[in-house]
Amino acid sequence: MTSLYVVPSGRPPRPPFWVGYGLSLLLVAAATLAAIIVAQLVTVPNLSLVFVLPVVIAAVTFGWGPALAAAVAGVLAYNYFLLPPLYTLRVNDPANVWALVLLLIAAAIVSAVAAQSRRRAMEAVAAAEQAGAFQTLARDLVGAADRTRIVGAGVEALGRLFQAPAVILAPGPDDMTLAAETRHAVLSDADREAARWALASRLPTRGGAYPVEDAAFDFWPVITPQRAQLVIGLAISGRDEGRPEAPERQVETVAGYLSVALDREEYARQLLEGRVQKASEQLKTNLLAAVSHDLKTPLSTILFTLQSLKKFGPRQKSADREELLALAETETARLAGMVANLLDMNRLEAGVVVARPTPTAPADLVAEAVRRAAPALADHRLANEVKPAAAPLLVDGPLFESALANVLENAGKYSPKGAPVAVRAGTEDGMGWIEVVDEGPGFSGPAEPLFEKFTRGVAGDGRPAGAGLGLAIAKGFLEAQGGRIEAGAREDRPGAYVRLIAPLAAETAPKAAQPTASV
Repeated sequence: MTSLYVVPSGRPPRPPFWVGYGLSLLLVAAATLAAIIVAQLVTVPNLSLVFVLPVVIAAVTFGWGPALAAAVAGVLAYNYFLLPPLYTLRVNDPANVWALVLLLIAAAIVSAVAAQSRRRAMEAVAAAEQAGAFQTLARDLVGAADRTRIVGAGVEALGRLFQAPAVILAPGPDDMTLAAETRHAVLSDADREAARWALASRLPTRGGAYPVEDAAFDFWPVITPQRAQLVIGLAISGRDEGRPEAPERQVETVAGYLSVALDREEYARQLLEGRVQKASEQLKTNLLAAVSHDLKTPLSTILFTLQSLKKFGPRQKSADREELLALAETETARLAGMVANLLDMNRLEAGVVVARPTPTAPADLVAEAVRRAAPALADHRLANEVKPAAAPLLVDGPLFESALANVLENAGKYSPKGAPVAVRAGTEDGMGWIEVVDEGPGFSGPAEPLFEKFTRGVAGDGRPAGAGLGLAIAKGFLEAQGGRIEAGAREDRPGAYVRLIAPLAAETAPKAAQPTASV
């Protein structure tokens, strides 16, 4: 796992603890000034209540410690500035002593109650944030489709829960690999050593403690049932605000979420591999079925011919021998064509087909393709309507000729004996095309599935010979040189058309589409 997922570091760090004490004393100073001003303007029987206000504010805002400091400072300020004798801490009237004691007790009680309310409110907010973090983590993991996103969602949840730098590491070939981190998370060599130790021992480690005292991060190992391994790291030890109480509960919850998500991803990968293997086995089965079914006839014919010539050759008439030899030659050519198709499909699937486009006249492409498909077109009337002056195409000649020959062979196989087959050429939308039309049965459904491997237009015994690769090879060869192939049913009469579309040569200006003539 080498991908790195970086997430923001969360809220800004908390201010130092002494800030609360300093602000609490400033509140007491403000209350003292207000009390002095009020005492000079009007006679108020009990100004000590003014000093309860900063205590409450400090307790709600900063907690118990600053509130208690505000209570003590308030009592001292009240005695020094407002009780006679002024500007001294001596108290002459015993009643004022009781007033100061009651003020301190009341302030302490109020601060305790306010601090308790603040603590509960903060716990409620923390619980809400924790629930929100886990909810977000669960939602993100549901949509995470790979390990990078899974560990990214996990480290984001950790950073949000603890407001501290967080990392997730995974074992690599040589060392622990950083898989995800929050910003400002910096790992030292000691931290990586501690992570390795945690994963090897299956035990958590603590920053600044045994077994690696120089490590700044706490680490927890994560081992899923499917043996996926991760290490969670948090920089929560040695901070000014102290280490969180029982962080293991939140870490273990996040680790549980990550374990489920990682195993789910592993199961999905295994399922995909199983489907690929099943598809591969099905492909082999289809290939074996196609080869065994379609190669049986030509091989049997060739074997029968050779056996007949060997056994009865001297007694056969010359015309009979010539007929047998012609039959063997035809079946051999047919067999060679099937093997060539299988080899071409293997080249396409291996990605080794390299196109070298050059300007080529459509008439030359059609002439060579017709010659190669001559055996399949022997019983048909071919109408070659491609003019010598047709706009040249920018194609790889041999590849395009192979594609066109496969289309012509298909037309010859599936058209009734004696039916015409026409070849046309034209341009449209800046592209050139060569089209083969026939008067066969056409397509019983959508034409797109026929461009898949081992797919034929007619099923059942007695179907035309072939492995069902012709249109698939034609499509692959056209796409390899920047073209495409289209097919559909004819509109004017029963039959089908297959159009091979390729770029025009650079020197050729786009022409309007040529009208389609009927066969």
